[in-house]
Formats: sequence, C-alpha cells, structure tokens
Amino acid sequence: MNPSLDQLRYLVALAEEGSFTRAAERVYLTQPALSVQIRKLEEALGVRLFDRREGRPTEVGQAVVAQARRVLEEVERLKALARGEEGVFQGPFRIGVIPTLAPYLLPRLLPRLAERFPALEVSVREELTPGILEGLAQGRLDAGLVGTEERVPGLTALALFSEAFWAYVAPGHPLYARAQIHPLEIPLEDTWILSEGHCFRDQILSVCRPSLGRRRVEFQSGDLETLVLLVEEVGGLTLLPEVALWTLPPAKRAHLRPLSPPGAGRTVYLLLREGSLKARVALALAEEARAVFRALKGYDGGGGSP
Repeated sequence: MNPSLDQLRYLVALAEEGSFTRAAERVYLTQPALSVQIRKLEEALGVRLFDRREGRPTEVGQAVVAQARRVLEEVERLKALARGEEGVFQGPFRIGVIPTLAPYLLPRLLPRLAERFPALEVSVREELTPGILEGLAQGRLDAGLVGTEERVPGLTALALFSEAFWAYVAPGHPLYARAQIHPLEIPLEDTWILSEGHCFRDQILSVCRPSLGRRRVEFQSGDLETLVLLVEEVGGLTLLPEVALWTLPPAKRAHLRPLSPPGAGRTVYLLLREGSLKARVALALAEEARAVFRALKGYDGGGGSP
C-alpha cells in the first residue's frame, strides 16, 4: 500500500502539533482515526515515524516529515499551475513573526492582505527568530518577519523598512527632563529589557551604557507592553521600536524621548525560501508591510516627535 497525500498531511500536522489530540482537531478527525491513519502510514513505509511516549517524530520520522512537506508543496504547485495566474494567491500562507513586531504590525497588515487576496488562507505564528528560521527550513512556514539580517543558505532576505528606537522614561527618572537622550547616557541598570533569546534584547544591550550597579528589581519579560507597565509603576526606562509607538495613547506618548544622535534602531526583513511556490505572495506581503510602516510614519507626523 502506498502512502496517501492525506496521510502525509496528517503526519505533518502531528509533527507540528506534537499531540494527537491537537493534530486531530486541526485535520478534522477524531483522535482514534488519526492514530489509525498514522499507523497505516508506518506500516506502508515499514518504519516507526512517531514516538508516542516522547510526543515527537523519530529520527527517521523527521526525515519523512521533511520530505512529506516537500511532496505536499509540489502538489500545491501543481494545483496552482492548473488554476493559472490567480492560483498562486489561493490556499494556505504561513507566516512567522517575531514578538516585537507581531502586535504592532499585524493588526494593520492582515486586513490589507485579506482585502487584496480574499482566497488566501493566512495563518500566523509568533516565534523568536531561531524558530522562524527552523520553520522556513522545515517548510512549515512560507515567510518570516524578523528584526535582523539573516544570511542562511536557501533563504532570501528582503529589507522592508528601518525604524528608530525610542526611550520610554518614567517621570521620576533623571533622563525624563531631557528632550533627547544619547544612547550612551542610558544606564543599563535602570533599563527594563526583554528576556534572552529576543534579538531586540541584544540590540538594546548594544546601545545602552554598560551596567555600573545592581538593579533593585531584576525582571526580564518577553513582552514590550509589560516593560512599559514596569516603567510606569516601578520606574526606570525601556526602549521601544518605532512600530510600537502608534499603539500608545497621547498620555503615554509624553514619556517618549528620541535618541540623539539618531542611528540606534533596526531594519525589518522578510525571509522566504528560494524557489518557494509562495514567493509571489511573500513579495506582495513585503509591499503591504512597507505601506503599513509608511502609514505609521505619517501617524506621528512623518517620523518626528510624537
């Protein structure tokens, strides 16, 4: 018995979800039915593909999952060819987005994509950059939005826009009285930063003054909104990317201070696999992301003081 395309889809879903229950919900099967299909696939190939105890593919299963993704992508390519020009902009499109972009860019970006490509089935995963790179390499993601330039064989990186970092300062801090702040004047011991693994953390550490003392409270978060609340309630300061500014109400924007001389910031990139079936969709995503950022710059008067 040869493996069916449905069985390959079930295997990929199981590998990505790591749970028969979640995978069954995703592919609209009962858990026992999914288990039967995976067992039949294992019997057809003569190998064990999924370690039920560990909840992940076996070593040979990982290779089979990777090949299954390629087979399914080629099937989608065949369908797109049959549908013609518009076929490329139909079906699933999976995006990975880093946490310091997702809550600010996506609320404006996703409606634009839905209006432009109503037949596109967009799904988004919020992940750190290493997870996005892994997802692209494995084929479970079609595109990624990251805040660092990644040079990885088989991936293309397109610069979308560059944004400045802004200081968000508590009224009681000495730097609050300053109209502009030099990056080297920012004491790291007073600065709330993201937890390890976030590229934005590393970018902040590279511009702040090294620590001269110990913090009264040590806390690292994976969420910029948490850092803003800590500044307001505990004191100190944090740094925000420019995309985060438009979500701040006027009262909170009074806490913002630009960095001078300018230059501290990051460039946002779109990552996609070379030769991907969804390359044209990814390029359209790049256009819309640039348009969203241009609109954001207009929101604060052309990128000036908020």
